[in-house]
Amino acid sequence: MKNKILFGLNFLWTSFMAFAMPVCMGWVYMDITGHSKGYSYDLGGEKDISIMLGFVELIILIALTVPSGIYLFRCVKRKIIPIIIFCGLFVLCVNLIGGWTEFGRFFNIGGVNY
Repeated sequence: MKNKILFGLNFLWTSFMAFAMPVCMGWVYMDITGHSKGYSYDLGGEKDISIMLGFVELIILIALTVPSGIYLFRCVKRKIIPIIIFCGLFVLCVNLIGGWTEFGRFFNIGGVNY
């Protein structure tokens, strides 16, 4: 019973992190590259703080995502199922935020950016 509850909680957490991953990736990338307020805004002296916060955010994101993903991967017999669910939730979030073009704007790819 304990293992089922632990598996269920890890599944819910990993699903939530998979769904939030596109936004988190964009946010961390913009902070690390020094564009936390958008690509058309010059941070000036705040750029160092933005970069440092980006690295802290990246460490937190990895610490919140990887352990539960590893646990699920080890518990499931068919290893492809957690990967498919993670990718599916990632794509669902990308579609909800406006599609791949909008997702690419986080990374300064194509068109007018933030």
